[in-house]
Order: sequence, then structure tokens, then C-alpha cells
Amino acid sequence: MHALTITRTSPRSAAALYRAWTTGWGSWFAESDTARLRAEVGEPFFFDVVQRFTDAREPVRHPHYGRFLRLVPDALVSLSWVTGTGGTAGAETTLTVHLDAVAGDFTQVTLTHEGFATADARDAHEAAWPMILAHQDTVIADGVIANAVMDERVSAPLRNRSIPDAAFIPMRSYPDIEAAVAWLRDVLGAREHLRIPRGRGQQRVQLTIGTGAMVVVAWDAVAAPATGGRPPAVLMVRVPDVHTAYARAIALGATGLTPPADHPDGERQASVRDPAGHAWTLTQTIADVDPASWGGELVE
Repeated sequence: MHALTITRTSPRSAAALYRAWTTGWGSWFAESDTARLRAEVGEPFFFDVVQRFTDAREPVRHPHYGRFLRLVPDALVSLSWVTGTGGTAGAETTLTVHLDAVAGDFTQVTLTHEGFATADARDAHEAAWPMILAHQDTVIADGVIANAVMDERVSAPLRNRSIPDAAFIPMRSYPDIEAAVAWLRDVLGAREHLRIPRGRGQQRVQLTIGTGAMVVVAWDAVAAPATGGRPPAVLMVRVPDVHTAYARAIALGATGLTPPADHPDGERQASVRDPAGHAWTLTQTIADVDPASWGGELVE
């Protein structure tokens, strides 16, 4: 295993730096709206760092996750640290930051990062950490609430003709799909959006209800027995990045059901079961696809 140690003097107080390393990740390192953490020993954390380019390339998200291992207020933060390709490559490393107050409000920062599987991974982090720490000092000094790349642009999600625009889409199973569609139409005012016939996977009908949507799925009680006396039900939720959301869910206690995969209808999807036992489908639009190209029948 490989390790590195970096020592520098920060013009910021130990208290300010401790806050940055525990509750303030979104102000200097993480994409602020992705940070999921509670600074307590044993608690998991997750956030994305987003790499944006000046040319036409799409932004690249780099998930970071781990657990707080040791916390000494205004003095020490130690945590496990896992990232993907270009980072720790999935290896669980340990990051420890010692904060020692010196003259005035200055702080000697000693960052130790251990457990790299390769020397190349260690060397890449040894080059990156000094720049990151310098950026941290600048952000704290200016009082700027910035994201990991100091870029406040928010990308609107893609639209896809093969899926409703709703952010949350309940998927309900019925033994008689036509009767279910008729009931939902007559009682709730549902309108058919798209039909996926048998032979193109599980038979289902997409419906819109006001500004919302749902999917009625043909239910085979033999293949998928009822649980608790009820047919299976899944909640589909749109996410900006399926790989990131899936990794975050697993890091925070979910069970993976199906890993991220791209589908002909222009959606990248994965499914998980949360700690309470509820099933979720995570979906990310990656293309606007004509339903006819994969066998769907657009109704409206």
C-alpha cells in the first residue's frame, strides 16, 4: 500500500478548517446539492465532485464516499475515502487531517492519505491535494459559497419522448392492465401517453395525471407474488446521474437490485431497495428517442 503526507500553513483558524472538513464540504470541494453527510463517527458520507470543461465536452461527475472514522473538534478529522477511476479506483483509503493552531489565527495542516493500491494513484493525489487545500483557503477567506468547481451553472434535464416529464413516476402492477387503465381514466382523469406492448418486455402503459405521471404494469402473480397482500409497486425517480445516485444509495445502506444500464428508450436506469425495503428505479435521460424506434406506441 502507498501513502502520502502534505504539510502546509493555512491562514485560516483551526475552527474554520474543522467546519470545512466536517459540515462545509459544499462550500469548497463538493457539488453542493449532492452532499449527504452527518459529521459523527461511524456515519457515512457522499458527495460528487464535478469536472467541467471549457470546450463542448459534457461535465464528468466523480462520486466520493466513505465514513467518518475519528473526530476531535478543531483538531482532527479522519475518514475513509473511496472514489472511482482516476481517483482511488475503488480502493478504500484513509484520509486524516491534523489541525494545529499556530501564531495568530494560522493553522498548521497535516494531511495524511493512506491505503492507495498503486503508486500512480498516490502520485496523482499528491499533486492534487496542495491545489485543493489552497482553494479551500481562498474560499474560506472570501466567504464565498461555491461548488467544487466554482461554477453555478445548472443544466436542465434532457427531455425524452419515450418517458413522461414527471420527476416521480409510480409503477403499479395490475392483473388486468386494460381494466386498470380504464379505472384510472374514469376515476382520476388519467390519459394514456405511451403503450409498450407485450413482446417488448413487460407489457405496460404510461399515463399522465395532471402534471404527474404513472406507469401501469401487467402483473404475473406467479412470477412476482404479492407482498403483504399487495401487488408489487416501485417508485421511479429521475436523477441527474444514475451512476452517482446508485453509488450513493449503496453507500447509505440500500441493496442493489439491478446495476446501471442503458436502454433502447433513451433512459439509463438502475434499481435499489432502500433500508426500509421499498424498491426504487433510478432513471436518467441520456437521449430523446422516438418510441416507435424501440416498439413503443405513442398515444398522445
